[in-house]
Amino acid sequence: MVSVRMVLVLGTLALSWLSALPCWADGSPVWEVRGEGGFLIGGTIHMLRSRDFPLPEVFGRAYEVTDTVVLETDLGALVEPEIQRLMAERGFQPRGRTLADDLRPDTWQRLTVLAEELGIGINMLEGMRPAFAGLTLARAMLGRLGVTEVGIDGYFYRRARADGRPLAGLEPAREQILLLLSLGDDDPDGFLDANFDDLERATAVIEDAIDAWRYGEFELLHERVIEPSRLDDPISHRRLFVERNAAWLPMLEGFAASEEREFVLVGAGHLGGDDGLLAALRAAGYQVQPWHSESWNGGGLE
Repeated sequence: MVSVRMVLVLGTLALSWLSALPCWADGSPVWEVRGEGGFLIGGTIHMLRSRDFPLPEVFGRAYEVTDTVVLETDLGALVEPEIQRLMAERGFQPRGRTLADDLRPDTWQRLTVLAEELGIGINMLEGMRPAFAGLTLARAMLGRLGVTEVGIDGYFYRRARADGRPLAGLEPAREQILLLLSLGDDDPDGFLDANFDDLERATAVIEDAIDAWRYGEFELLHERVIEPSRLDDPISHRRLFVERNAAWLPMLEGFAASEEREFVLVGAGHLGGDDGLLAALRAAGYQVQPWHSESWNGGGLE
């Protein structure tokens, strides 16, 4: 369940201006963090196209040289009955109220037109809260673009389960679902308008967005994607990026101090910028560098 506006948090979010991104040969989507110990952290996309597999080789090598896979949350918990009930309760309007009651007429009209283009009956959206409606539209658009496959997080979750590898999460599944489904409550028109803009841009730029992720250009990604997103919707940006990054940082510092070797996978949008995890880890005194599967023999986690 992914919104295009949230996809860089969970993968390829707000996909604007990426056609101008260069292909940097020395970049990597996986970075090494060194303290007394060390861990690897990779930027992820939660949903991919079938042609995006196999993943960059550096991900497989990172998995091989680490002990524990750390995801944003426990993906297995997302299918548990309690979480499914929570999604049903928080994703839909109270009895007697519709989504149209939350929106200006022009926003509702824009939603109606887009839903028709995507083949979604407007009666399906009427009972939803803004965030769930945005997620539903985004899922339909991503499906049209062929973005239907389980992404990096899901891939390594399944692989770790099959291998008996330890798994950990940075936040509880319930906490993540409550956050995602509450987005837009403060300003449903602004939230949905921003999502509509992202959906309209997605067709033209998704190819370049995925290519950019492969090279790990997280600072440029932040400048051209996350920062404009912050200006469009500062409340969602703060809740999705700034507050969550701050909550995760103490756990990452624990990984950098431990003897265990963790492979941390978070949405690519969490890594770049002044509020990003890479900058925060550098500011805390850790060595942070791109990691390549063929490099740092004896000096890295190998």
